[in-house]
Amino acid sequence: MNPEFIIEAVASTPGIVVLRVSGRLDARSAPVLTARCVEVRNQHRHLVLSLAGVSFIASSGIGALLALVEEFRQSESRVRLAAISPAVESVVRLLNLDQFLAIDSTEADATSALEAA
Repeated sequence: MNPEFIIEAVASTPGIVVLRVSGRLDARSAPVLTARCVEVRNQHRHLVLSLAGVSFIASSGIGALLALVEEFRQSESRVRLAAISPAVESVVRLLNLDQFLAIDSTEADATSALEAA
């Protein structure tokens, strides 16, 4: 695993897991993120991915996020992104992906949206 890439479970309720991601989300770290998120999906829980600490996102990272959203949707769970970093936000806006990704300003907002769904 990339030593600059960290996934930290910071909160959990019976139905929602919050993971904080920091470092570079690229071809080396995207599979690590995907594997950790699949564990959450296999528990039939919703996921909040806090991306405030992501300093760089490559196309493989964007691909992983889009694939996770689709995989969770098919399993009747949901993924929401929270507190996305400027690096992530610029790529999401450049690619016009905000229509495909549920993005909230804070972890609390994302958790509340999932609880209300």
